[in-house]
Amino acid sequence: MDKEHLRRHDDDDVSVWVVYEEPPDFPNQYVARRYRGYVETGEFVVGDTLVDVRSKLPPGLMKLERSAHDDPVIRESWI
Repeated sequence: MDKEHLRRHDDDDVSVWVVYEEPPDFPNQYVARRYRGYVETGEFVVGDTLVDVRSKLPPGLMKLERSAHDDPVIRESWI
C-alpha cells in the first residue's frame, strides 16, 4: 500500500456495539453501547434480555464472541 492510500483511510473508524450483562449503571438489564474506534459515542440501547437488546441493534451487523480477556460483564460485540 502506498502512503496516500493509508492517509486516506487514517480517519476511518470502525463502529462496534458492545453488549454488557448487568453493568453497574444498568443492574438486572442488558445494554449495548456503540463505540467508534475506541471511543464510546454515548449511543446505547437497553433491554431486559439479551434477545431484546439484539433486536434493537442496527441490521446487518456481524457478531463477535467475547474474548477471555474481556471484562466479565461483556457478553458479545457486534461489528
